[in-house]
Amino acid sequence: MNQLNDQNPNQIFSILGSAVSQCPNYDSKLNYLLESRKIFLFNQVLQQQIQFIKDKNSLLNQQLIQPQKKQRRKANEISKIYKCTQCEKSYGSEASLNLHSKLKHPMIESESKTQIEHSFQI
Repeated sequence: MNQLNDQNPNQIFSILGSAVSQCPNYDSKLNYLLESRKIFLFNQVLQQQIQFIKDKNSLLNQQLIQPQKKQRRKANEISKIYKCTQCEKSYGSEASLNLHSKLKHPMIESESKTQIEHSFQI
């Protein structure tokens, strides 16, 4: 404040005059309070949209980093069309049936050879 008192009044007016000349002209027909409220509300909406996009972006990044596990089907949702010929158990895939057969109904070596020989006969 002392610097302003020390300066020549003409210099102060020239500084103020240059600042005022850079401002837009005052329009008496405009309601500047209403305009400032509109701008404020518009900025609020933009900030909310930006925050929404940031949140959505962070969720997408998390999904890229940690993809969700594949949901397994429940036992009652699987159609069991493959049936075991020896014990009548049913399975949802041929691989499951084959695994069951190997584990629960192991063939004796001689039985498996005779089955293979019969399958190759024409």
